[in-house]
Amino acid sequence: MHRGLLLSEDIKSKVWPWAPVFPRHTIAAPALSDPVWQFVPFLQLARQELFAGRLPLWNPHQSGGAPLLGNAVSALGSPLVWPVLLLGVAPAWNLSLVLRLLVALGGAFLWLRDVGRSKVASLMGATAFALSGPFIAWLEHPQTLTAAATPLVLLFARRLVRAPSRQDFAGLGLATYLVASGGHPETLVMAALLSAAWVAALSRGRVRSALLPIGSALLGAGLAAPLLLTFVEYFLNSAARAGSGRHPFVLPAVDLARFVIPGRSGSNVIEAAATVSVTLLLLAVAGAVRARRGTGAIFWCAVAGLILLAAYDNPFARALATRTPAYWTRALIFLPLAAGFLGSEALDALRARLDARGRPAVARGAGVAACVLVAGELLVAARGVHGISPASDLAVTTPLLDRLGADREPFRILPLHTFLPPDSATAAGLDDVRGYDALSPRAWGRQLEAMGRVGSTPTQTEVIEPWGLRPGGAALDFWNVKYVLLHPQFRFGAAEINERLGLDLEEVYSGADGRILRNRRALPRVRLAGPGSAAVEARASGFWRLEVRAPQPVVVTVADPMFPGWNARLDGNAVSLAARPGEAMTIEVPAGMHRVELVYRPGSFRWGCALALLSAALLAVAWTRLPARPPG
Repeated sequence: MHRGLLLSEDIKSKVWPWAPVFPRHTIAAPALSDPVWQFVPFLQLARQELFAGRLPLWNPHQSGGAPLLGNAVSALGSPLVWPVLLLGVAPAWNLSLVLRLLVALGGAFLWLRDVGRSKVASLMGATAFALSGPFIAWLEHPQTLTAAATPLVLLFARRLVRAPSRQDFAGLGLATYLVASGGHPETLVMAALLSAAWVAALSRGRVRSALLPIGSALLGAGLAAPLLLTFVEYFLNSAARAGSGRHPFVLPAVDLARFVIPGRSGSNVIEAAATVSVTLLLLAVAGAVRARRGTGAIFWCAVAGLILLAAYDNPFARALATRTPAYWTRALIFLPLAAGFLGSEALDALRARLDARGRPAVARGAGVAACVLVAGELLVAARGVHGISPASDLAVTTPLLDRLGADREPFRILPLHTFLPPDSATAAGLDDVRGYDALSPRAWGRQLEAMGRVGSTPTQTEVIEPWGLRPGGAALDFWNVKYVLLHPQFRFGAAEINERLGLDLEEVYSGADGRILRNRRALPRVRLAGPGSAAVEARASGFWRLEVRAPQPVVVTVADPMFPGWNARLDGNAVSLAARPGEAMTIEVPAGMHRVELVYRPGSFRWGCALALLSAALLAVAWTRLPARPPG
């Protein structure tokens, strides 16, 4: 990390418009492009909104406009990304990654200490979790934001089952918030299942013992309600709900070799990452052999077995992959917790045996050696997993992007083929009709298909080829697509596209970084269905203020796709928006001069805030009612 940001900005050396200005051609981590195209731009946009005094609820730059807070992977509620929101990406991105490692390490250490492990064995087990292959592979993704605090949930849940206290009740609630705000619902479900099973095992069928952990976890989820409810609303209106864009898979059994051979070729370097160190693996096997002596060991043997069954090819894994919406292979991120539990127990048993034989120095040395070996193996395996970029790469621009940025009117772009990958427009502040993330608004897909046939290439989704554009370009005109962007290698240009497809494009820029074709028929983003004028007084993410002057009643169209949560006000009074999801928003305005405002304020966010306040109040009440933890 001292050499730069753990961010694969070098991926831009292979895509336009950046390819000519990025001299590097060896991509260190080609599988880790999502942080470059999605996670970091989402955080940058949210920071801009917050510093402008606005809530970061809406992203106008992808898919015609889509929720930002409701897109869980933005993870805006996680304290582990707040340094980025406060300080910016360049000084704080690595800090966010370090915080994930420290929370994972500290939480796992405290949990293992709580179950009776020695300090050295707890340190070994915690290191095995925080530096494991899955955790390092997903370090830049919201999976680690969600998984990092899971050991804290296990810690406080155990304490509440054994001896309830106000500190542990509050601790479990806050740890649950950390997990729930992490931004990866799939990993959240896995963490919840693991924690629920842990509480059930500790309670041994005693329902009363489980009530406090359940109540605290529910209040912690309530604190995250503004994030969870907006996500649920987006999910219900997303293409992902219908399974669009999902490609079920399981890991082949041969990928089990990745436990001890991190660099094994022929497998997905991220999805199949499973390194836990040979040292820990041997100790975990020894701990599993002793499982009959302790209920905890039996439980974690079962957890490890279920994770392996869910991840690697077998009938059970295939059924999970095809019949549920989750990628259960990603449960591997929790496997090191099971291995750490079993391995730390075996290490303490070995040290106890050496002590009993009168060899305390050897016992101490064995503990230190195990820690060093596990940490050393995992650190070596972690080298080269992530690309490293200088902070200056974040600001690299091109003449084409500068030319587009100089146009201050509202407009949309449509990059063709693989030009300007979907979501990358967010960082450039451009409104792209395409977009890619795990959700995507379902209704907008129909509007995009009206512009051109949407396909994919081996390296990119949401691709419209030049000859895939719909003849006539009516949808391009309607949705304010002012610029079509073209690779510089294509031999044809505006004239040939116009002749073959009946469009009205003109080339306004041509350079080594690409070409800009202006759509001369593009309609304004804001327009009237009759005489009069509509001036844009103010525009921001999730907000429009218009001054409308008309000699007679008129319909104002704002060519942004309707999404649940958009509200309209006419001269300060709420009015209805005559549009279904995916359709352009329209407002009926009487004759005269009027001010129209469109604001994105979803009811899910308001209800979520109310639930969060209620949960905080109930946590405060519980603090006054529950006993304090005894000293020591």
